[in-house]
Amino acid sequence: MKKPTMEDIAKELGISKMTVSKVFNDKPAVSKETREKVLEVAKRLNYTRNTIAGSMRSQTTKTIGLIISDSSYSFFPNVIKGIEDCAVSNGYALLLCNTNGDHTTEKEKIDLLLSKRVDGLILAASTFINKEDISYLSSIGTPFVYAIRIPLDERVDYVANNNYWGAFMMIDYLVRTGSKRIHFINMMSVSTSANKRLEGYKKALKKHGIPYDERIVCKVDHTIEAAYTHMKKLLLYEEDVSAVFCGCDIMAVGAMQAALDMGYKIPSDVRIASYDDIELAQYLQVPLTTVNQPKYDIGQRSVELLIKKINDPSKEPEAIILEPELSIRKST
Repeated sequence: MKKPTMEDIAKELGISKMTVSKVFNDKPAVSKETREKVLEVAKRLNYTRNTIAGSMRSQTTKTIGLIISDSSYSFFPNVIKGIEDCAVSNGYALLLCNTNGDHTTEKEKIDLLLSKRVDGLILAASTFINKEDISYLSSIGTPFVYAIRIPLDERVDYVANNNYWGAFMMIDYLVRTGSKRIHFINMMSVSTSANKRLEGYKKALKKHGIPYDERIVCKVDHTIEAAYTHMKKLLLYEEDVSAVFCGCDIMAVGAMQAALDMGYKIPSDVRIASYDDIELAQYLQVPLTTVNQPKYDIGQRSVELLIKKINDPSKEPEAIILEPELSIRKST
């Protein structure tokens, strides 16, 4: 069966092919009535637009490439949803690639998406954040925006939450509600987010006149297993483990389970707080007190920023920092 064309739609309606093309390319100078008729006939004929040919003519593909460290990680679904909802509402499709947090893989995925001629890139929780990485991205001519993790050279477009302030608020809350010695199980420092959270931790202690003690601060892989193992060691060998702040909720899951497995009660024996507010946090055996990142908003604002860059490549870099909130639950 012959595939329907724009000529078929034009012939049926008695209009020019140019008018039909204007409808599909969302051009002005077409009446609402004509536009509706074209779309109605296209639907009835099962007309499918040749987006490849269209992109060759317009030099755009109306696609956004999303590089993400691990889309299965429970932090990311709302970020991805924010990105996709905003992309679709602006007429863009989304191509997603996972990197598993590996720098070499991320470079390969970036090059793959560039070969697909995406109009722009969003790098979410990227490991591709060093100055030489940013220099490479800047040289390719395709607009890009960092999301969640701030790059080491901040003279680029990015959207993140205020990690410093989020950690400050949580530690301040813990101190005001009775905790003076707060262990910090942080993420590895490859994450700029981890460094900002450490700064917030220190500043909150200083506010309350509590000396910073590096012996009760550590960095482990942000996995359930790593946090579980470290928490067990703390409870076995440390004398006073009455409050623990974890660098992210996944780590807090491991820390909480270790405490429960060893017979500790939360929060009467040990208070546990964290960062991110993933959906699972409120449904744990002991609902988790945590810092709520505006995940959907981060995704949405990243797309908005990228589209601005696509439309105006000469635009000055813009930094968008969104404010977190505390989600106080039973773990503290």
